[in-house]
Amino acid sequence: MEPNPGLIQPPSKDSLYSTPLVLFHDGGGTTISYYHLGSLGRPVYGIADPSFFTGRMWSGLPQMARVYANLIRTTMTNTRIILGGWSLGGFIALEVARILECEGQFHVVGVVMIDSPYPHGPADKLVPPRPFLHSNCSPETRMFVSRSMKRAHKLVEKWSVPDWTSSSFPNMGAAPPVLLLRCQEYVPDEQSEKEHAPARVSVDRWRHLRMLGWERTDGMVRGVLDIPGHHFNLMWEDNLDAITRQLKLACKMLDLSLIR
Repeated sequence: MEPNPGLIQPPSKDSLYSTPLVLFHDGGGTTISYYHLGSLGRPVYGIADPSFFTGRMWSGLPQMARVYANLIRTTMTNTRIILGGWSLGGFIALEVARILECEGQFHVVGVVMIDSPYPHGPADKLVPPRPFLHSNCSPETRMFVSRSMKRAHKLVEKWSVPDWTSSSFPNMGAAPPVLLLRCQEYVPDEQSEKEHAPARVSVDRWRHLRMLGWERTDGMVRGVLDIPGHHFNLMWEDNLDAITRQLKLACKMLDLSLIR
């Protein structure tokens, strides 16, 4: 059994005083993609879905976040952390941030959502998302990832974006600053190409907006950094240098309190 959280980038003498980054898995359930990133200049940890192989369904993102918050509490020694993740991982980061900030044991310096679009809105003519997997992926891995994506879709459908002013969390302070890394391209789709219209997979529902729909959350997202590619290929080799550079910049901005 792999450790969870897994150590993606160990601390070095140059990053000892940098705030650690914890990245949560995407809808596919794994953190494999994060291991291909270049150096982010800080310790980086990844939390994968412990139900990836069993397929056990979570009751909701809040339940998942409570389990992951406990993993952080029991393994992390630095109480200042940055949370983040790609797609579903960004939503999980918001939920975990609320839990940790409410408890007061950890200080969440900020959250970096990697192309995590606002999850709700018009659903007409949407095309179901499909994983873009490399040709060398085994059939078994494809099955596990596809199953995880279906489970993730169900979780997001019934999820409500955390309300930091809720009376259910009386000890809650101000929400940590959130930065969004935003893909500039639409996901290609055969049906859309035949109809000569932009792709309408759910992750592109708000692609025409600068904050990917988070405009409706009244200031939750404090800044946007562009990254190349579309939602499903942003971690491919051609895009890794750019996303590493922008993710490193986002973390540095949060670490230096340049975003409030």
